[in-house]
Amino acid sequence: MTSKVYDLLERTIAYGESNSCLLIGNRGTGKSMIVRRALQILEAKYDAKPGVDKSFIVVRLNGLAQTDDRLALREITRQLCFEQELEQRSFSSFADCLAFLLSLLKSGTRSNVPVVFVLDEFDLFAQHPKQALLYNLFDVAQSGQNPIAVVGLSCRLDTIELLEKRVKSRFSHRQIYLFPPEQFKDFMCIVRVTLELGNEVRNEAYRNEFNKALEALLEDQSFIQVMRRVFDLTKDLRMFYKICFEPVSLLSAQRPFLRLSDFYNANMQQRTDAKTELLKGVSILELCLIVAMKKLLERDCATFNFEMIYDEYKDFMDASVIKGQGLGMKLYKRAVAMKALEHLASFELVRPVEAVARCPKEYRMMKVMLEPAQITEAVLRYRDCPTLLRKWGSGGGM
Repeated sequence: MTSKVYDLLERTIAYGESNSCLLIGNRGTGKSMIVRRALQILEAKYDAKPGVDKSFIVVRLNGLAQTDDRLALREITRQLCFEQELEQRSFSSFADCLAFLLSLLKSGTRSNVPVVFVLDEFDLFAQHPKQALLYNLFDVAQSGQNPIAVVGLSCRLDTIELLEKRVKSRFSHRQIYLFPPEQFKDFMCIVRVTLELGNEVRNEAYRNEFNKALEALLEDQSFIQVMRRVFDLTKDLRMFYKICFEPVSLLSAQRPFLRLSDFYNANMQQRTDAKTELLKGVSILELCLIVAMKKLLERDCATFNFEMIYDEYKDFMDASVIKGQGLGMKLYKRAVAMKALEHLASFELVRPVEAVARCPKEYRMMKVMLEPAQITEAVLRYRDCPTLLRKWGSGGGM
């Protein structure tokens, strides 16, 4: 992804080719990092010589800070250091003011100085009246009057649909989508790359010992369980980075390697899961129904109705009676179980997936608003939880 943004910006900086693009993805997927890294490489390549004027200028705007086009224009002026020139003139429109700012970028030896506009929270700029800023930026990029690149960053997948027709017609429709790691192994690869020491650490003996201890940590099942919980809940790498702060800060001459206990404690401090805490107050029957839903999820059944949940619960109780392990637990009737399910629905731990219509409530499809890891943790932390239910909920066999 970095190479795509780098190539686009380099064509603007090296060849004077105007471009525009959108980076779209969830928070924490690396949109800002990709743009920042591409600009760092370009600055090192084209601005390496001391005493030489910058070969390009970067203007950064944020939709949370520049809430209207007037504030955005003022920020552009400040970053381009053209406040005095702007005060000496009067303009009839936003477009005239922006065109004047861009014309000031002309230098004596080069026709134009390329400008890279980075618009964070791009969708908020699309909510400005008339979208004057976006229209004029895209219009300049399309006309080729000044070599500029407009890079927008947004979390909304429908960002392009927010643009007015006249703005959309001037946009290049170049969109780059970023997604969080889909597989747990990909997430663990990022964990490894983040924590291991590179060649910038000159002490080779320590570097080798540290990375060797890290490999042992990455293979520890308890550490994998901590990372699995982060992956199941958010897939947000920023949460992993927050967890890393404390273990890394505790490194010293007396504690030269990362410790599992530090990661576990940091994870517990960083994330107190409200839903897991809520499950501490449910009844045994309600917890059984939640675990039954977890078992259905493990069989790739994402949606289910009361009858499916009750059958799973009944099979569990019947098997426990046959094996003589059902001491302290009883099979509740369907009407009681239905009331328990409705109580869970009132907490929004389960939610319907379609309109109620005239379908009997026993057959209304629903989904559980919990991840399997959350259910497992809730069962293990449930006070006075029957041993059989604890074993069933934590993944053990009957």
